[in-house]
Amino acid sequence: MRRDVEATIRSKASESRIVDVHATVEEIRLRHAVPEIRIADMAVIVARLAAQYGCAVELGGQCAEPDSKPAA
Repeated sequence: MRRDVEATIRSKASESRIVDVHATVEEIRLRHAVPEIRIADMAVIVARLAAQYGCAVELGGQCAEPDSKPAA
């Protein structure tokens, strides 16, 4: 899965110098049905790799876990 994340970031970096972290995480999660991986953990990996490729990182999406309770 790490290779897929890297390939996705490379692809997005060739299209735009801005990577939407949460949209990218969702795209990868749809391809890999791996429920034990948390969205926040994947977001960190995607953001780091995007920064390594020289992309600006956009954090516009929601990063709540599906089973987490909203903050009060």
